[in-house]
Amino acid sequence: MAQASASTAAAPTGTPAGAAPPAPLGPAPTPSPAAPVTQPGAGAGAPGGPGVAPMSTNQQQNAAAAAPIPVTAARAERDAMAAAARAGLVRKSAGDADVQFAERIAAALHAPPSIPAMAWNFVWAVGVTTDGEIIAANSYGVSFIPDGMCLPSQVIFVSADERVPAGQRGRWVREPFVALQAWCTFHEKTLKVVIGTEQEVQPFAGSLQTRVIPPEDIPTDGLMKGRTRLEVIAPEAAAKLAEWPDAQLHEALPPQPVQLVPPDPAAIGKAWMESIRPLMQTTGETYRTAHLEKLAAYGRLQESAALYRAYTAPYAADLRAAITDWVWWQQFSTIQGDAQLVELGA
Repeated sequence: MAQASASTAAAPTGTPAGAAPPAPLGPAPTPSPAAPVTQPGAGAGAPGGPGVAPMSTNQQQNAAAAAPIPVTAARAERDAMAAAARAGLVRKSAGDADVQFAERIAAALHAPPSIPAMAWNFVWAVGVTTDGEIIAANSYGVSFIPDGMCLPSQVIFVSADERVPAGQRGRWVREPFVALQAWCTFHEKTLKVVIGTEQEVQPFAGSLQTRVIPPEDIPTDGLMKGRTRLEVIAPEAAAKLAEWPDAQLHEALPPQPVQLVPPDPAAIGKAWMESIRPLMQTTGETYRTAHLEKLAAYGRLQESAALYRAYTAPYAADLRAAITDWVWWQQFSTIQGDAQLVELGA
C-alpha cells in the first residue's frame, strides 16, 4: 500500500478570480486551409461506456505485444522460466496468459505514476474474470486516475463504468477489491482471481483465488502505454478535443475574466489532504460521503487552476495540455457529485 511521501503530483495550482463556469466542448470548428488539423487520438472508448474495453482472450494476448508493460528483471526471468516449462505442451492455457498479463499490469500499477506522490493507503486492485476480462479499481473517489499515468486498453476500470449507477460506484470508496467483486455481481460475471501485494490480498485469501505481487516485481517506473485518464472516463470528450486544430483551441474555452488571479498551490495542497482525511476514519459509514465531497471540492480547484494555465499558455502544446486537464477535472468533479445522489444509488 502506498504511504504518504513528499512532493505532490496531486496538487498543482489554483483559481482564477471570476472565471466563467466550465462549458462542455462543442463540435470542433472547421479549420481554415492554413491551419493544420491535429489528428484525433485513440480514445473513442468501447461501446460499453467509459473505462470499458472488453476483449477476447486472443485479443488480449495479441495486444500484450502492442502495449508493453514495464517489468522488473526478476519478473521477466520468472515469466521466461514459466514459458519454457510450458514449451512442451501442445496447447498453452489461455487463462494462464490472461492472468500473467494481469499480474504485469498490477505490478506496474503499484509504481509511479500510478500512485499519487502524496497519498495515504492508496491501493490498486486488479482481477481477471472467468471469461478473460482484466478489471481494475483503486481506493480513491469514483474514477480517480493519478496525473501522468495511462491505462492499457485491455483493462476495464470498474469505477468508470457508467452502466453501473454512480451512487453504487460511490459505495466502493476505500475498498477496491470489493469494487471488483461488486462489478462482477452487477454484470453477472465470475471473478477468477484477484491480484495485489501480500498485505492487500490477505483478507480475501479464504474466499477468492489470489495472486501475490512480490516486491521485486514492482518496477521503479510503472508508466504503461494506453489511454490517458480523460480517454478512460470521458472518451467522447477526449476524441472531440483531439479534433480541434491547434490554431483554434482557444475557442474551446469560456470567455476569459478581466482579471486573472494566479492559483494558490497551498490551498490546493490543503484541499487534497482534506479529501484524504475521511478515509482514515475507522468507524461508521460517513467517510464515503465526506471523501467524495472533499474530493469534488479539490477537483473544482484543480479545474480552475487548469483554466488559468489555459488562459496563460504560451504555446499550443501547453494550451492543449491545460484544456485536457480542465475537461478532466470538470468531468471528475461532476462524477463525485453524482455518486452522492440517492436517486443514483448512493
